[in-house]
Parts: sequence; C-alpha cells; structure tokens
Amino acid sequence: MLHRRYPPNQGLWNGVGGHIEPGESPRQAMIREIAEETGYQIDHPQFAGLLSWEGYEVPPGALAIFTARVPHKNFINNHEGELAWKPRDWVCTSPEVVDNILVFLPLVFADEPPRHYHFIYQDGKRIEDIITPLPEGFNPDLPIPFDSERWEEQRGDYLLSFDKERLQLDRIEDFIARQSYWAKNRPLEVIKTSIQHSVCLGIYHHGRQVGFARMVTDQSTFAWLADVFVDKAHRNQGLGKWLLEASIRFVDQRKIRRMVLITKDAQSLYETYGDFTPVDDSNTWLQRVRLYWEQE
Repeated sequence: MLHRRYPPNQGLWNGVGGHIEPGESPRQAMIREIAEETGYQIDHPQFAGLLSWEGYEVPPGALAIFTARVPHKNFINNHEGELAWKPRDWVCTSPEVVDNILVFLPLVFADEPPRHYHFIYQDGKRIEDIITPLPEGFNPDLPIPFDSERWEEQRGDYLLSFDKERLQLDRIEDFIARQSYWAKNRPLEVIKTSIQHSVCLGIYHHGRQVGFARMVTDQSTFAWLADVFVDKAHRNQGLGKWLLEASIRFVDQRKIRRMVLITKDAQSLYETYGDFTPVDDSNTWLQRVRLYWEQE
C-alpha cells in the first residue's frame, strides 16, 4: 500500500498505480506503473474491475483495477509517499484507507468477477455506491484512445500534465487569489468554475504543483491563454517557456487561428518563444468588464 504524500487522497493509504500513457492498454500501464513505483517486474497482472467516481476532490474519472503476485517483499520506495505491506483484513476495513477501497477490495479478494464500481461523492463524503457489470466490449488489453487533454511530459524532476485530476486547487488559489496582480481576491468558487470550463496545464515537482496555466477555447477558432504562473522557488528554469510551448502545441494541433493573452510584464517571453505580436489596431478590440468581487 502507498501512504500518499500528495493530493488526491493525501494522507490516506491507497494502491499503487498511475496514468495510462498514449498508446498503452490498461494492463500495459499497470505493468509500467508497478515497475516505476515499486521496482517489481510483473508480467501479467490480473484484471479485477473498473472504478469510476463523480463529485470527488478531482474531476470525474475512471481507473482499471488489477491484482498481482510479487516474488518477494523487497520493494523500492518512491517520492509519492511511503510504501508498506499491510494485512489484508486491515486494508479492507481501516479508516486510514481510501474509502472506496473498502467497498470493492473485499469482493476482489473473494474472487468475484470483474465489475464496474461507481462512487458518488458530495461535500467530501461518499453518498452512493453503484456496482454493475462491466461496460460492453471493455478490454483491458486494448489501448485507450489518446486524450490530448491528459497529455504529459517529463523533464528531469518536473512533470507537465494536461490532466485536471492532478491539479492542486489550494496551490492554484494561493497564487491566483493571493499573489497575482491580475486576479487578487478572486473567489475560490470562481477559480473552480474557471478550471472546469478551461483546458488546464500543471507542472509538478515531486508531486507538488509549481506551475499552472489555462486556456479558454472553442478548440476550433480561438484560444485565450490565462492565469499563467510559476512558483517563485522554481523560476528561472524554463518552466514558463515550457507551459507556453505546450499551450502552443495544443493550439497548433487543432489549427486554431487566433491565440491571445494579456500580460503586463512578460511580453518578451511570449514574443520570443510564442511568436506573439501586439495587436496592431486596438480600436478593433472591444471589451465589457464587470467587477463582481473586490480586487486590490
């Protein structure tokens, strides 16, 4: 079991695993993640079901459940948290374990056939468990269609990801509402809604979010890059340039004609690395502004 050091499920015990890379099947992803997180080389983990959720601390999503036997108990630790062997009965009953595990794992251990476990949360509490047969045609050995909004790239100790499930709202709120010059005192609910309706990028250092940007876009003709930040302790390492490059790649893949942004102090960054130019005739651009919260 992994005692998670970072959100989601921070401070709770969870199984090991991670994200499916483009072109991978769920089983291939599990084999890779087990090797990366524990050092174990597993040939054929056993598919045990699907888990999905809504209303949780991360956006709605799903994952595949696998079990595997290992040749010994000597694992390799990782930066995501503490690894430890735990008794089976404890894992199935302890309040220190992610709560949905207490529902599906006893059924998995009882050799029940793979099922779809769906969990509904409200205000941080699990309010409904729905157990149904697997979706028709689901095959854990078929690659998952590539979702560009979950694309990820690793550079040294840093990870850039489009996956909203990784976003750490407390870190985003701290910078935007408390440190930025353009959105001082922006309410948390506004920040949540803006994330929900945007394409978002995050940069993470050993699991902790240190960078963010979002795009408001119809994914066809127009994109607005906004709320770009890099943590002060991690600046001057090219992370802002990386956020910009990834944003432009997303836009260019969709052949979006116009991409815009507003900046008071980073013109050279966007002009040099993003090929942005000032608006030639500002008289053609109009705006309507309403202040719905107090801004310093």
